[in-house]
Amino acid sequence: MLLHINKNSSMVQRIEEDSNDIAIIAARLSNELGGWAQYKELAANNAARYETIMVQRFQHTLVALNDLVVAMRTRMTEKEEGQWQNFCSSVIAKEA
Repeated sequence: MLLHINKNSSMVQRIEEDSNDIAIIAARLSNELGGWAQYKELAANNAARYETIMVQRFQHTLVALNDLVVAMRTRMTEKEEGQWQNFCSSVIAKEA
């Protein structure tokens, strides 16, 4: 289940799974990344005050990234799935 929060009115709207659009999830990921980057910058100057919220924003970013990957994987063709597996292997190889 996804929630959409209208920043102007603070209204929360539930987005049904059938209607969740990859673009909406990507926009949420972008928002979370931006928030994490802002708090990371603030924490560099005042770690005691901003470190906890920075970590929380990072966790929110990972949740949004997971939601995006899940939405994409449910729509992948067999060839796209192969490309996805190559991408995952490449990322893991870079980690090692």
